[in-house]
Amino acid sequence: MFLRNSWYVLGWTRDLAPGKPLGRVIIGDPVVVWRDETTGRLHAAEDRCPHRHAPLSMGRVEGDAIRCMYHGMKFGPDGRCAHVPLLETPPKVAIRTYPVVEKDSWIWVWMGDADRADEALIPDAHGIDNPEQPMRANSIEYDAHYQLVHDNLCDLSHVDFVHETTLRIATGAWWAQSAPRITTQDRSVRFERWFVDADLPGAQNGETVDTWISYDFHVPGIFVLRGARYPAGTAMECGMKEPVGIEPVSRNIEQQAVTPIDATHTAYHYATGLIGNTPEMTRKLAERMDVVMATFEEDREMIEEQQKIWDRTDPEVEKLFLPQDKGPFLMRKMMERLIREEAVSEEEDA
Repeated sequence: MFLRNSWYVLGWTRDLAPGKPLGRVIIGDPVVVWRDETTGRLHAAEDRCPHRHAPLSMGRVEGDAIRCMYHGMKFGPDGRCAHVPLLETPPKVAIRTYPVVEKDSWIWVWMGDADRADEALIPDAHGIDNPEQPMRANSIEYDAHYQLVHDNLCDLSHVDFVHETTLRIATGAWWAQSAPRITTQDRSVRFERWFVDADLPGAQNGETVDTWISYDFHVPGIFVLRGARYPAGTAMECGMKEPVGIEPVSRNIEQQAVTPIDATHTAYHYATGLIGNTPEMTRKLAERMDVVMATFEEDREMIEEQQKIWDRTDPEVEKLFLPQDKGPFLMRKMMERLIREEAVSEEEDA
C-alpha cells in the first residue's frame, strides 16, 4: 500500500539534462519530467504515450511540449495531444499530468489528487548547490520494500554494527548506547540526542566533544539531519537540551529521500556534508567523505539481504520488539494512519 496524496522525490534537479526528458517510476506509476525550453519551468506527466505505450522519456522536448519519438505524437504541458503526423486535427486524447516542484535540489512530484497538492507539505532540506555547505550526493536503488528503508533511518543504533568501521568512526559516537528523545508531529517524527564526550574524528591528542544530533523523518520518506560538535561540557551547560547561540566546532548535514518504485523496489536519493568552522577544517573533513559515502552501500547490502529473509518468513512469525524499535514503530503507524485516512476520503468522494 502506498500513500498517494504526498510529494515524492523523483530525483535530483541535476539529473535533468537540458533539452532531455527524465523518466522514473514512483509508487508503481511511470512519470516523465521535462523542463520548458523557454521559461525553464518543470512539467510532469505519465511516461506513457496513449498510442502504443512507448515511454515519453525516450522522446524529445519541443518548447513547453514533449514529443513521442516512436510515432511522433506531441503533448503539451496540460497533457493534451497537440499534434499527430498525417492528422490535420489532433485527437481529443490527453495524458495525465502531475504537479511538480523543484526545491532544495530535488524534483518533487505530487502523485495523488492534483487539487489537493499543497507545496507547504514539502519539508525544508539543505540543497546541494550551496558552496558554503558542500555536500556529496548520489542515488541508488534497493531490491527491498520501502518500509525497511524507513525502519533503517528511524533507528540509527545500527550505526555501531552495520557501519562499525565507517560511519561509527566518522561520527566519533556510540549510537547504540543511548536512546534519542522522540516526538511526533502530524506528518513527521523528530529524533534528538546528545553524545557526551564523543571522539573528535581526526584529533591527534584524544580530544573529545559533545555532539548534538537532531533529525526529522517526514512523510512519505524524507530524512533531514542537522548535527554539530561542541566543546566538551556543552551538553551539561545546555541542560541536555538543544544548544542555542553556541558556535560549533563542526557541523554535519544530511538530506535523504526514500521513494518507492513499486512493492519490491525502492529509490534512495541522498546527500551528506561535513562542515568545519574554518575553510581548512572543512577541507580536512571533505577528505573523509569517501568513508561516509561507503555507508550507503553498507545499508543497501544489509537491507536487501534482510528483505530476502522477510520474503521467506511466514508473516505470522512474531518479531521481537526492542526499545530501539520505537522510531520505526511510530513511523509505520503514521504511514498506516495516513493511508487509511486517504482511503476513507476517497470512498466518501466516490
